[in-house]
Amino acid sequence: MNKWDYIKQYQQAGTYVFMALPNQKHNGIAGGFHNSFANGDELRQWVTQHPDYQNGNVGIDLSKSNLVVVDIDKHKHNGMASILSWFKTHQIAPDTIQDTYVEQTPTGGLHAFYIIPSGQDKPRNVINAINGVDVLSETGITVAPSIIAEGQYQQITPFDKIKPLPQWVYDLANGLGTDRPTNTYRAKYSLADRWKMTINGFDTGERNNQAMSLAGYLFAIDVTPQDIYDIMQEINARSNEPLPDHELNTVYMSARRREEKKLARMSEYGRD
Repeated sequence: MNKWDYIKQYQQAGTYVFMALPNQKHNGIAGGFHNSFANGDELRQWVTQHPDYQNGNVGIDLSKSNLVVVDIDKHKHNGMASILSWFKTHQIAPDTIQDTYVEQTPTGGLHAFYIIPSGQDKPRNVINAINGVDVLSETGITVAPSIIAEGQYQQITPFDKIKPLPQWVYDLANGLGTDRPTNTYRAKYSLADRWKMTINGFDTGERNNQAMSLAGYLFAIDVTPQDIYDIMQEINARSNEPLPDHELNTVYMSARRREEKKLARMSEYGRD
């Protein structure tokens, strides 16, 4: 595959792709990795406007995307030994990493990618959750087929093998055990929290996160888009400090686009 084939598969899974400078991991334009796009035509237009990036590397803006990456380092620390020991302690099959889409980094580490299912919150972004292992959810990450001085990012398993985010990643990020079934998860906001939002409005300092979480939950239970928008407006009006209309609209559209892309991806890969 060429670079744009890789980009297409990422964007079809609902991710926002940015371009890094050639042989680098960063985007040097103001905004950095937030210069990211879920649409290939928009990304191509950006590259046309910034020709230094024409032959650049590829990255994913995890802060906007419905992906989480478990980064297992083999360069500075023996992250593989750490996570295998952690799996053993928490009775998780040691080969579970291979069950999803995995890339090898130029320094010999591994990036395991997971899709966040509809209505499910992101885990925290945690560096060194255990020695040599990071949980990445709010940063930019370089992906195949990028090349840096140490070598190339390479796909180890097929991209269509990517799996929904398992419970153990939340537990790893939160420093918890994994005595709950792997098909459940710990949401940032509980159902009770969401009911409190409907009564009291969004909390100052958590308004965007709560609005996004609530919108994702409502989409996940098949509330109609217009009803979701009306509900969000009503709850926002009850808030001590309501979000400005343009910010609420941005949150709503972001949640809606994310859910639509998930549905399209699930249809394409045959998952329900």
